[in-house]
Amino acid sequence: MNHIVKISCLICLMGLLSCEDYLDKTIETDLQMEEVFKDFKNSQGFVEEMYAMIVDYGGAAHWQTFMANGEDAIGTDTWRWDYSVDAGDYWAWLNEKRNIYYGGDDTNAELAFDRHGIYRSSWAGIRKANIVIAYAESLMVDATPQEIDAIMGQAYFFRGFFHHEIMKFWGSIPYIDRPLQDDWKLDRPEKWEETALKIDKDFDKAIELLPVSWDDPSFAPGAKTRNQNLFRITKGAALALKGKNLLFAASPLMQKSESTYGYNKVLCALAAEAFAELLKIDRYQLVAWDDYSSVFYTLDQKYPNTTEYIFSQAGNNFYYQEFLSQNWQAAPWADQALTSYPTHNYIHNYFGMKDGLACNDSPLYDPNDPWSNRDPRFYKWVVIDGDQMIDDLGAATGNNEVHRYAEFFNGGEHRYPAREIGTRTGYLAKKWYPRSYNRFDGEMPSAFRVHVRLTDVYLMYAEAAVVAYGIEGKPSGFQLSALDAINALRERAVPDGSLNVQPQYLTSENVFMDEIRRERAVEMSWEGHRWMDIRRWKLGTDMKYREKTEITFDRSSSGKPINLVEKVLRTKVFEEKHYWLPFPKGDAELYVGFQQNPGW
Repeated sequence: MNHIVKISCLICLMGLLSCEDYLDKTIETDLQMEEVFKDFKNSQGFVEEMYAMIVDYGGAAHWQTFMANGEDAIGTDTWRWDYSVDAGDYWAWLNEKRNIYYGGDDTNAELAFDRHGIYRSSWAGIRKANIVIAYAESLMVDATPQEIDAIMGQAYFFRGFFHHEIMKFWGSIPYIDRPLQDDWKLDRPEKWEETALKIDKDFDKAIELLPVSWDDPSFAPGAKTRNQNLFRITKGAALALKGKNLLFAASPLMQKSESTYGYNKVLCALAAEAFAELLKIDRYQLVAWDDYSSVFYTLDQKYPNTTEYIFSQAGNNFYYQEFLSQNWQAAPWADQALTSYPTHNYIHNYFGMKDGLACNDSPLYDPNDPWSNRDPRFYKWVVIDGDQMIDDLGAATGNNEVHRYAEFFNGGEHRYPAREIGTRTGYLAKKWYPRSYNRFDGEMPSAFRVHVRLTDVYLMYAEAAVVAYGIEGKPSGFQLSALDAINALRERAVPDGSLNVQPQYLTSENVFMDEIRRERAVEMSWEGHRWMDIRRWKLGTDMKYREKTEITFDRSSSGKPINLVEKVLRTKVFEEKHYWLPFPKGDAELYVGFQQNPGW
């Protein structure tokens, strides 16, 4: 992304914490607005910095690539953010720098982990978007109508997006629709949806103004960067965020419901309609099963530009992309204990059987042979005892041969504590790298976690649609029901339909909602959504979502696991206050109307 114009006086580098600081005049203020926004090139240069403010959950913070803050995985180091989450110490987001919430100290840093995190970037992004909306259209005297639409469409998207990013983690905030001066004391609304509905209008404007593709020959603003426009905000991205914002607003936590099924039906209908419009766009298609890994990593150090890609952070920094892969590896790669491990409880509760049933419901499940007859996605994304981990050791001989196959049994080569970096739970996750990623084969993947991909949209659509229209109902003019959406994902893995949702999960909308959530846990496993999902579904205090377990076992002479025992490794601390992160104390003490979250 070229032509970045750095105008520090127009950037709020902090949130409310520095409301008065950014009102001070600096030398850069002498650069006139008329020059900044005189044409598309200059205006786009000003807009570009907002792309750098999108935080990459998978690699934005150097030592914080661990994304699994729910019950889905466990890290090995007590100094990392996930340990603080499990301990209930949410204040750590302010104390542990370079996590995705606080980040580094430079908005324009080359490396993403040196840039601001979600809190500081999002407040700055809101202000920057408001500057564009307030001034750009009237000052772009040397721009075509299409160029003006492109600038304004991006600005409206970013204003909505950055509000939404803060609200996902800290709860409701005031909706800011102008560059604040001395009128910055805005009250936090009591209802989450009050701001969400204003955000929705921003996304509507972005949908109206933005193209389906910047590479469309009829879209002139994309001409100079043709075939390099992957990260540009599109109509599809705006539709995805519109639907997501509405679904979150409709969710039980935001509705302050006592029930995990307490959704707002009207908001769910609006969300489903937005997702339906996105699913009608031809360029978005589910990636085929045999090529599914291309969604998560590449071997040519390029961003995975698949038909599932909708929206993510911009840029391609090989260092932290490779680090994301390493975060889920173990002994075959290195000897440093920075690995994260899938928990047994998550594997057992959500990755079901090949008959489409959950483990506890299926006659195929044998607790003494727990890894047979499983859903094929289990084998695609999870490494189990006995799996091959090395393609070709080549010249390596002797003791190195022990790394060819996983030894996760008690005392095995790849099991903690026999080996410091060995698995703590009995599993590894391989979603982010190929088998050839190890210190012997030497393959180096570039792994990515995107904000929204098409599978996520199918799942969010199903969740919204079952509330709005029932199990098999559909929005007007659309042919996909909630049930159809879930089955479409399963038929990608097993085309004959044998993995599809079984009748016993269709007895009521609430029962089917549980199955949608199980499907989401499988398809979106370890992609950074789980902690948010558990919170918005109002399930955080339930012990099922607090315990993280391992499975220990010996290996029989036939290679089967024996003497299996499930043990609790860690129990998450989760009280009502843990549904939201605390605001910085300085921000919550600025004025009465911006109150701290309850319990903090």
